[in-house]
Amino acid sequence: MSNPNPPRRRSERARVAIVTATRQLLLERGFDGLSIEAVAARAGVGKQTIYRWWPSRPALVADVLLEDADGILRPVDDTDDLAADLIRWATRLAAALTTERGNAMLRILTVAGLEHPDVQARLYQAFSVPLHKSVRSRLTADDYDTATAEAAADAVVGGIVYGILNEGRAFRRSRAEAIVRTVLTGLGKR
Repeated sequence: MSNPNPPRRRSERARVAIVTATRQLLLERGFDGLSIEAVAARAGVGKQTIYRWWPSRPALVADVLLEDADGILRPVDDTDDLAADLIRWATRLAAALTTERGNAMLRILTVAGLEHPDVQARLYQAFSVPLHKSVRSRLTADDYDTATAEAAADAVVGGIVYGILNEGRAFRRSRAEAIVRTVLTGLGKR
């Protein structure tokens, strides 16, 4: 017996319109100024279409912004030069998070995460964990023990993200390099 009410499938066209409208409105108005009504109007869909796929405004924002994070979440290269690998990765991260779009993404996700535990959990798993894992994996590949690699990854990732949250787009790539060099000096590497 077939289901008399088959589940509705997402329309890819509607999804793209919703995602595009959400990105635009976030850049124009920020997280606090974004409403489901405004997204629906700009995307040309009904509010019920958005709520069918995303249970809340924070869930929509998190999905849209974390979709953009894929370009930022790259592993650290593993050549025979640990310092060069980490510096290259850190300066790319700083460059990505100080663009207009990258900086807006970081700030909006941070605010949404502070106000909504479900968004905070998604942010942690989809953004924080991969960044931290990249640095930690590269350090353990260079024979650092797990505890040391964990602490160093906290210092590198935390130093860069904290700096960018405080300074915004004015954060310089040279600061990211200095953070890596300071951490490596602490580990006994030049």
